[in-house]
Amino acid sequence: MAVTIADVAKHAGVSRSTVSYVLSGTRSISAQTRQRVEAAIEELQFRPHAGARSIRSGRNGVIAMALPMVYGPHNQVQMPYVWATLTAAQDLGLKLLMLTDDDGETAIRDTVVGSQVDGVMLMEVQRNDPRVALLGSLKCPAVLVGTPDDSARLPYVDFDAALAGRLCAEHLLDLGHKRVGYVGQSPATFRRDVAYAVHARDAALGTLRKARAQAAWTPCDGQAADVARAVDGLLAKVHGLTGLIVYNERALPLVLDRLAGLGLRVPQDVSVVAVCPDDEAERQPVPTTAVALPVEELARTAVRLLAGQVNGESVPSVTILAPTLKVRDTTAPAPAGGSGR
Repeated sequence: MAVTIADVAKHAGVSRSTVSYVLSGTRSISAQTRQRVEAAIEELQFRPHAGARSIRSGRNGVIAMALPMVYGPHNQVQMPYVWATLTAAQDLGLKLLMLTDDDGETAIRDTVVGSQVDGVMLMEVQRNDPRVALLGSLKCPAVLVGTPDDSARLPYVDFDAALAGRLCAEHLLDLGHKRVGYVGQSPATFRRDVAYAVHARDAALGTLRKARAQAAWTPCDGQAADVARAVDGLLAKVHGLTGLIVYNERALPLVLDRLAGLGLRVPQDVSVVAVCPDDEAERQPVPTTAVALPVEELARTAVRLLAGQVNGESVPSVTILAPTLKVRDTTAPAPAGGSGR
């Protein structure tokens, strides 16, 4: 495993930021501390990534993460991406600037034109995203985390959300489920036409309908009352429903609670398959069959590609992370005669 800035900091007994300052020369560090850090670098044979070395060449060593932040409980779903990106940037000797405006265009333009950052990492990419066209016109190093209809020739990295949706649907179909509901992201996410949410939903429903299964879907904001509305509504739309796909990390535990409250057993009456991080699937009362969201890998890949661009390197135009489904305890063969509701 490659040595990181965190390893150097631990070995030298200093903070990550101190190691970054020693590498970049952007802040005065005492001779004694510098010697400890340099000794740790030599002993561990740490080699800074090109993105970190670029700081020495006159760039400011700052990258921006443009992420429209959701304030409130749903924010907990976004924060793992923020922390993973921050850690990945620090490990390359880079600093992270957050751009959290809802539309982001003004903030991106001001930040890039003002030379405050070396590059931009664009999150929550919409299928037709005006921020993508803006970044293309600014000729700024950038990486998109998501798959727009038109990437403006900017490189993008993404989790294959469409394949994730298909895997969930195919798993339920293989178990004999022919009456299936889909709980998606929030209404606001679909209003913004965020690519991953639309691609996963359309692929799942398309797979189910191609197999002549009865299927319906609903958005869900993840609050308890709306989860109850979503589950009850799907049970009403799909008579005898026996399978649920949940691509809404915040809603998942509440979906399981609502089914239990209605007297429906998982998986004996209703099978549930989710798209969520592995740790979220494992900590449910019933460990949940799920397609894993590779949050850390997605963040590290995006930061590495952006750092490479900043340093003038050629990077892949498209990087797609393949999803994998792990069967746990929430899916089983469809019961004869449906769920009974």
